[in-house]
Amino acid sequence: MSNSYAVLIFVIGTLIMMLFAFTLVIFLIIHKKKRYEHLLEKQQMANDYQTQLLQSQLEVQEQSFKYFSEEIHDNIGQLLSIVKMQLYNIRNNSKEQETITKATESNELLGKAITDLRNISHTLNSAFVSNAGLADAIEKDLEYIRSAKDVSCTLHRSGEERDLGNERELLIFRIIQEAIGNAIKHASPTAIDIYLEYRQGGALNVMIQDNGSGFDMSEKMNGGIGLNNMHVRAGLLKGIIEVSSIKDRGTIIALEITAEVA
Repeated sequence: MSNSYAVLIFVIGTLIMMLFAFTLVIFLIIHKKKRYEHLLEKQQMANDYQTQLLQSQLEVQEQSFKYFSEEIHDNIGQLLSIVKMQLYNIRNNSKEQETITKATESNELLGKAITDLRNISHTLNSAFVSNAGLADAIEKDLEYIRSAKDVSCTLHRSGEERDLGNERELLIFRIIQEAIGNAIKHASPTAIDIYLEYRQGGALNVMIQDNGSGFDMSEKMNGGIGLNNMHVRAGLLKGIIEVSSIKDRGTIIALEITAEVA
């Protein structure tokens, strides 16, 4: 009996130790899981805060664009129209040919300036993109650039076009605007091509290609405000943006938006 009792005690002790060890392992697993979930929650909160901050910054920027758009349209545009009318009256009432010629030339230049200002006013206002749609808004912006900057600009579309939603289309439009603005300001291109590729399953690829001066990719790329703005907007789209360039051969900016977002 004593041997059997000893064996029983040993077995029970072993089971208790195994149960304790098992409980400890489960406790550690649960603890680590909770800690991991807590870290994920903190990371998600940080990401949400960062996203909200970026969205707020862009909203402020859009409000500024809207203000400038209205200021150009309502005040500057009207003042220039009044000046244009006065030049028209001077031309019609003058009897000196030189005055008539100068007034006519000035009137034509002023008319072009008014048209350019109206184009700028439209593209600054987010309502323009919402009303026109992404592709047509891009076409209008390129039309202005062709007339004002003497740069050949072409929009290439492929795939079945669809509505991506006002907010997403505005973000994409602003990325394209930033890319074009950077190219014209820093690279002096003679041609800019925009590619919109609507892919199966809802994905969208955007490419902005110019034949400007480009830069050496082996050198540290300067992260200016324009490029940072593009990355911020791409982040809000949950998209991937890549920049590739060859010195004296141009630059390509590619934006990829997954089907889940698009």
